[in-house]
Amino acid sequence: MKNKLLLIFLLLSLPNAFSQKAQDIIDGLKKELKANPDDRKTASIYSDLTWYYSKVAIDSALHYGGKAVVESKKLGDSTLLAQVYSDIGAVYFIKGDFLNSKLNYLTAYNIRKLRKDAKGLAKINNNLANIYEKTHQYKQAMSTFLEALEYFEAVKDEKNSSITKGNIGLILLKLKNYPKALQYINEVVVYQEKNGFTEELCVSCLNLGNVYLQMQDTVNALKFYDKSVKACTAVGNKKGISSGYNNIASIKTEQKKSKDALRFYEKSKQVREELHSDLDKANFDLNLAQDYLVNKKYREAQKLLLSTRPFYEQTRCNEKLQKNYKSLITVYSYLNKPDSVAFYVDKLAVLDEQLLVDKTVKQTTELETKYQTEKKEKLLQKSKAAIAIRELEIKKQETQFLVLGLVSWGLLIIIYLIYRQQKLKNKQQQQEFELKSAIAKIETQNKLQEQRLQISRDLHDNIGSQLTFIISSVDNIKYAFEIQNQKLDHKLSNISNFAKSTIIELRDTIWAMNHSEITFEDLKARIHNFVEKAKEVRQDIAFDVTIEDSLKPITFSSVEGMNIYRTIQEAINNSIKYAEANSIKIDIRKRQNSIDITIVDDGKGFDSTTTALGNGIQNMKKRIAEINGTFALQSTPQAGTTITINLIS
Repeated sequence: MKNKLLLIFLLLSLPNAFSQKAQDIIDGLKKELKANPDDRKTASIYSDLTWYYSKVAIDSALHYGGKAVVESKKLGDSTLLAQVYSDIGAVYFIKGDFLNSKLNYLTAYNIRKLRKDAKGLAKINNNLANIYEKTHQYKQAMSTFLEALEYFEAVKDEKNSSITKGNIGLILLKLKNYPKALQYINEVVVYQEKNGFTEELCVSCLNLGNVYLQMQDTVNALKFYDKSVKACTAVGNKKGISSGYNNIASIKTEQKKSKDALRFYEKSKQVREELHSDLDKANFDLNLAQDYLVNKKYREAQKLLLSTRPFYEQTRCNEKLQKNYKSLITVYSYLNKPDSVAFYVDKLAVLDEQLLVDKTVKQTTELETKYQTEKKEKLLQKSKAAIAIRELEIKKQETQFLVLGLVSWGLLIIIYLIYRQQKLKNKQQQQEFELKSAIAKIETQNKLQEQRLQISRDLHDNIGSQLTFIISSVDNIKYAFEIQNQKLDHKLSNISNFAKSTIIELRDTIWAMNHSEITFEDLKARIHNFVEKAKEVRQDIAFDVTIEDSLKPITFSSVEGMNIYRTIQEAINNSIKYAEANSIKIDIRKRQNSIDITIVDDGKGFDSTTTALGNGIQNMKKRIAEINGTFALQSTPQAGTTITINLIS
């Protein structure tokens, strides 16, 4: 069967039921609307009116859809609002306005996504996939349908699974995988007949007829078109009735049965005019134009083709537009208008090139050959005397293109394989280099750790034991001899205390060296331990330590941790020794991207602008600078001293 037969693909996720009682329901809803002033009820009625008007009057459906949106927003009811946008998307789909249909479905999708409505998202995916199919985005349509099917099968929703399988069957039909399409859609028809889903059978039988039509089985095609018309008549589905008659008329046209074809076209037209669907009207007029061409009514065909062309161009229905251009070329050829023939040959060439972009390399080569052939055939209509010569040229060009395409394809494969092999080799080399670098780094770190441990052991065993010996010797001298000289006794006590403090400092150093990193929890314990010892020495000073719990996850290197600890230790020692303070406050807090450490005393202070800073303060500044922190000191006579340290976390 030639491809010029009209195929109307009605997608299953649209509102299927054009109920015979739709108008009665609408009248009842309007009466209820007048009698019930409640805002929530009003919004719900507007939503229902949108749904039922979509069956009988598209413009009225859009009118009430707009009202439903306004009322739903007033109520703040996101569930109802999502349903209204979905209904409006369905109305625009019926109208053939796929852009506005997609915008409304996406709005509903975003609302349902925020509500985590998995079932609602799956249904909208079905509807979006229908739009992708209509606009020839088959890959995206298939992906979206499969996503919806995965959900429906997971929750064992047989009805929606059946709907989605039917849609997948339509995509396979578009991709010319007729056996698979027949398998999917036939499974849907069996399920719907078994469960008595007459409304759904309207569409499924029509689609199954389309599959048989493409397989050139006109007997079964007519059989299922007839089933579709009967099912649609039973439930009042005017769109389905019109489509069924239209497809039957297409077959009659191909069979050269013009009277039968015109009779079915007229039936389809009468029903279709009641729907006010731009897409359906355009498809009907295009199909009728084909019948006029068969019967050599070129003027009538020209009028219909020119009226449908702007709609197909605006909505980017490229397959229909391609058919339109080809028909116009034929019309103008017979009307002897070479300029118009050339104009539409050029437009057809541009359209064909656009369609070629989405194909694979092999498909591109085949379509290019076909395009060149068709283009040359159109040009041959201008000069019939040169047909034989031109045919030889076309065959020669076809052979050249085929050979060139095969050679190009082979070169591309070879280049790709070489590139892929080189890429894998480079990746393997990079991985080997990274592995060697990582091993070297680990070995270096292990050596450094071993050296630190050895140094710490040496410090503990040698210097530590020597300091302990000094302390023991001094204490033995003091207790073994009755020293009457107070100055000598004081001096010995200072030596003992100095040695003890040195041991404490040594232990802190060993603690830092034994750790490759120091947690803030460890640092906090050290600070508290130091403050507790300071309290024992100076009970007249009130110590206040505040450390936020949010700092617990933070870690430092051993150098960073030791520098922070030594700086805080030096600041507290200075306040104890020189400030004559009554209180010392240590405050450590986590900021957004930094850590703030503040040590404040209420001592006598000093003039920081005139007083030379000692080694202790200089050392504190140096320690903080080494770990990329900032150190600030503020002091005023009789007003105390504040040290602020800022570290980038």
